[in-house]
Amino acid sequence: MLLLLQDAQKVPRIFFPFGAIPAAELQDWLQRTGLILPSDLIALWQLTGGGDVFDTETIFRPTVPSTPNSCFVDDDIEGRNAAYAEEGKSGDLYVFQQGAFLSAVRLSDQRFVTLAEGGGTIKDSFTSLDEWYVRTLRAEYGEMYGLPPIVD
Repeated sequence: MLLLLQDAQKVPRIFFPFGAIPAAELQDWLQRTGLILPSDLIALWQLTGGGDVFDTETIFRPTVPSTPNSCFVDDDIEGRNAAYAEEGKSGDLYVFQQGAFLSAVRLSDQRFVTLAEGGGTIKDSFTSLDEWYVRTLRAEYGEMYGLPPIVD
């Protein structure tokens, strides 16, 4: 199970999901958009539909027919990425998270990346969604929300 979801089981107030997305809808969306994205991000969307994390961070929801729950407020990934593209974001980056910073998937190598202020430069790079979560959001907010340290 993804570490974010394990943490949310321990401390439910850290994550408010937008609502699960059926696998068929995600596959249709991926085909329609022509995107190839990491399987762990797709699994997160299938289970949760994205959501609000640690009160200030949002993992965007793909634009699919399923109706999201009431905490979803225009956090669709396609609209956000179109806006970032207008601001000059590289076409190789597909933003999936916004909050204290932006995070994206670098499409050319499927790595999760955080972007420096302004969104044009890569600050850090991660091999998996779990590594991204642990080294970014959990590192910043975990202790404040009462999550125990992760033992390697």
